[in-house]
Amino acid sequence: MKTNILNKISIAFLAIIALVSCDDREIVTVDNTANPIVMDLSAKTLFLDQNFPDNPALTVSWSAAGYSVPVSVNYTVEVSADEKFTTPTEISKITESNKTVTYTVSQMNTAAQGIGLVPDVQAKMYLRIKSYLGNGSLESVSNVTSLMITPYKLVYPDFYLVGAASYVGWTATSAQVLYKVDNKSMIYTYLEKDQNFRFLGQKDWSPLNYSIDESGTDEASKYFKSTSSNIVFADHENMKFTGETGIYKIIINADKNTKSLDATASPVPGFDIPQIYLVGNVAGNGWSAENAIFMTKTGVGIFEYTTTLPADAEFKFLGQQSFGALDWGNISGDGNTGFLGPKGDNGNIKFPGDGSTYKITINVKAGTYTVIKQ
Repeated sequence: MKTNILNKISIAFLAIIALVSCDDREIVTVDNTANPIVMDLSAKTLFLDQNFPDNPALTVSWSAAGYSVPVSVNYTVEVSADEKFTTPTEISKITESNKTVTYTVSQMNTAAQGIGLVPDVQAKMYLRIKSYLGNGSLESVSNVTSLMITPYKLVYPDFYLVGAASYVGWTATSAQVLYKVDNKSMIYTYLEKDQNFRFLGQKDWSPLNYSIDESGTDEASKYFKSTSSNIVFADHENMKFTGETGIYKIIINADKNTKSLDATASPVPGFDIPQIYLVGNVAGNGWSAENAIFMTKTGVGIFEYTTTLPADAEFKFLGQQSFGALDWGNISGDGNTGFLGPKGDNGNIKFPGDGSTYKITINVKAGTYTVIKQ
């Protein structure tokens, strides 16, 4: 009996030693033994032609980073406007199997935009490679190389509003495009309290969606770094509007360092206007507000009028037969953008007619107008 007990104790002791030995063998120290080295740029001077955005522009090649044991190594390619990489911009992540990458004209232009280079002006762009292990540890940095690059005019995204908070609801094919000038996109349009919405990059659900850059948002939809207080996180793709229902000026600043979204109440917050009038050098009106022309109501905030338009046609919309508070024209100044602006942020609608008949339509709720030849 004692022998059996001793045998069992011996076996248990050996098992413990074996387990400890296994644990010891799994403790492995990994050291970085060599940084990646940029070996080659396929060009030292790039003039980017916006007519061929998908053409190959630049290939970057580098040697592998060295580590003391075989491990999975990943790489990122970074660019900067200065040699010290004071504010580097990452342009791609590369898996271990590749140590070369080719960028298109469009991708290089976006990279130039990311580091603030001026369109149509040749400037120096600096490049480097960073290596790291799969978990982001043991990062190492390559040498710095450079090229001269001439980007074209920076292109910012188009934004299409969609959702229960919006005029169009959840109909992607009817999503409202915002008026864009350089990095700013804007519209005066309807927003409904406590309802969700988002922005699309097209009149479809894919590929581009834009929402708040928060931890709960799907990675692919993270965009806005800041919003006004009446816009909050809703779920993995959407934002929620918490302001009172009405007409708001939505402004997006797509500058890479800003990426802001604001919704500010319009000076004319209502949209169910009883009557709208047309004033200007159309239908013999001659800018006489007291004789402004009655438009026909066809829906909530929607009115139309059909008339001939001369080559120098110029007009606005009034909510009364006077130049009072209810006043709409072309957003932010004279022109023919198709987007409405209220009093204080508008100009005359200037339309080059040809004496033919046109239907003029205003949609206050949507924040748009149209002039369509009949």
